[in-house]
Amino acid sequence: MDRVFMYLHVLAAILMGVYLMFPFLSMRISAMSGAAQVGFLNVLYATNRSGQLALVISLLSGGYLVGKGGYSVPWMIVAVVLFLALGGLTGVLGSAMRKALADPDGASIKANEGKIKSLSMMCGIIFFLIVTMMKFPF
Repeated sequence: MDRVFMYLHVLAAILMGVYLMFPFLSMRISAMSGAAQVGFLNVLYATNRSGQLALVISLLSGGYLVGKGGYSVPWMIVAVVLFLALGGLTGVLGSAMRKALADPDGASIKANEGKIKSLSMMCGIIFFLIVTMMKFPF
């Protein structure tokens, strides 16, 4: 059973790897205009939703694996805090994307573009910290 949960955990981590690319992808929003901008933002929104699903799978499978391993309490606390921070930020990021996509002609994208870029950067940094912490537990 441990191997199944480890497989799910690694698969979810690979899917969440998109958060490392989000800062770079979000920079392309301003380079586009019109329908291309709306379409690209729709793809980013769908990708964010997939990453959120992977985050939940990773949190559940990781909870099982932590119960079977001998990890320190400070490591577990930091892991939970980082996962909750990533979950919260991706939720706010999705909300900003939804607001930007609310206007079908893309007029509200410019107003939310800065928020999307900065939240993408924060998500990328937090995911990098999560991967580093999982690779080098203390």
